[in-house]
Amino acid sequence: MASNLSSQLRDIILNTHEPLVLPDFPLNWECFDESLLQWCTRYDQDASVASLPTFESMPVADCQTPQWERKRRHVKMTMQQFLNNFTTNADKQQTEWAAYQYVRAQEIPVSCLSGIDFKCFGFAEHQNDYSLWLGSDCANTPCHYDTYGVNIVVQAYGSKSWLLFPPETPLQSTRIPYEESSVYCLENFYAPAPDNLRHYQQFQEHAYHCLLHPGDVLIVPRHWWHYVEAVAMSLSVNYWVPLKNDLDLTLDELLVKHVVESFVKGESGELKQYLLNPNQMDEIAESASLLFGQFEHAVLKQNLDSKRRLWDTDYLTQNEVLKLVGSVPVRVRALDVMSKEAYTQLLTNNAKRRGASKSEQKEDTIISSTLEQLINSMCAPRCIASIKREFFRRFNLDDKL
Repeated sequence: MASNLSSQLRDIILNTHEPLVLPDFPLNWECFDESLLQWCTRYDQDASVASLPTFESMPVADCQTPQWERKRRHVKMTMQQFLNNFTTNADKQQTEWAAYQYVRAQEIPVSCLSGIDFKCFGFAEHQNDYSLWLGSDCANTPCHYDTYGVNIVVQAYGSKSWLLFPPETPLQSTRIPYEESSVYCLENFYAPAPDNLRHYQQFQEHAYHCLLHPGDVLIVPRHWWHYVEAVAMSLSVNYWVPLKNDLDLTLDELLVKHVVESFVKGESGELKQYLLNPNQMDEIAESASLLFGQFEHAVLKQNLDSKRRLWDTDYLTQNEVLKLVGSVPVRVRALDVMSKEAYTQLLTNNAKRRGASKSEQKEDTIISSTLEQLINSMCAPRCIASIKREFFRRFNLDDKL
């Protein structure tokens, strides 16, 4: 029965075109059987003393732009110090949030991972290739979509707000800051400007929302935009299911990487920190030939780790998916488009953060807006796709000559 359920869930996950929530899913991952305090205590006991976790920290009142990673400071502290310093207190106004997020499983003590296994969703081949996200109230990820994979998100502790939009939503994409496999948008859902709310209203008919609680599971379909924010001390685990059609997008990402790096090379560290997400600072290719070597491998479909199983998608119709959702012995709920009232209320509440900031600092201007627009124009997904089509037209033509 369990094996049959996992294969049914796998079919649903790989074929749904809308986000799904599995409320209070029976995971039975023993590492989360105790409280978050106990989980953090175990982390501190079993982690290497020489390497305290590095948290990102950000002022709650920094509202002028999305809370880009380049603006965050980094603080080393124990997990228990994090809980003591950043647990919301009704008697104390929160001025900063902190997060230890996008942390790969191999960086976490084994005792804090016992029982985690995505085979219950039909993916026994995940090879522990998942990430953990720990954050205090207000910790957030600017709105973006992941270029690769279908995302399975498990909420272990606390609550997280997810605002999602389908791929066709006309959000203004940006590759600044550049992060491989993430396309951000310029819209600031953390704190939209009150006088610009009309701009955000155009997205209401595309907006989906859910509040994840402990034990809930969210399925984010491929290329869906999402803005994520902790609304209480939160810990979640996610796994990106690798897909066969991700292979084609490897070329797109390498083209973007080449464009961005061509602007970065030889420039100041300050400019690099502005253009690149912190986790990309050490990923700059040493030479153009190395980057083009990667591109050549991608053309020949040799770029991905052969040990990873890649999954097919869209082998079921949406009617077949709906029937499957109705037949599985666990609850599966498709998210609905937000009502105009709920969407407006969410934006209005977030916009109030600007009014609460009395001494807001603007980010220093590092590059001209013209140059920034040029980079974003060259890296726009439709432009990169056009270059790739032209390349393959010529590539195939050369094969025939």
